[in-house]
Amino acid sequence: MRIRIHPETTDGKPIPGYGIVVEAETPAGLVEAMHGETPFSAEPPLARYMDRILDHVQGEARDPLPADPNAAATEFLLRLAQNARIEFLPDDFREEPEPATATEVSACADK
Repeated sequence: MRIRIHPETTDGKPIPGYGIVVEAETPAGLVEAMHGETPFSAEPPLARYMDRILDHVQGEARDPLPADPNAAATEFLLRLAQNARIEFLPDDFREEPEPATATEVSACADK
């Protein structure tokens, strides 16, 4: 399974089409990989991490996640996708390298 995690604008809106790609065998594996992405998100327990992210995305008045960890991971990813925070990618997805920016070369006029 592959997902792309969309970055946010300064006002908290997701930017579709951009972001890091995370890969794992299961939804729980994807959540574990997301959890470990930065030192700031890797510290809290996984359930607290998912709650904190959903509080940010959906607000604190949201429905709780299921108690079963695998069901919670699946529901977490679905909610993020519904709110354009992630996108599911095909298994054969390969990131296209961005083209190199051409630099303009000019002769020095002072020589």
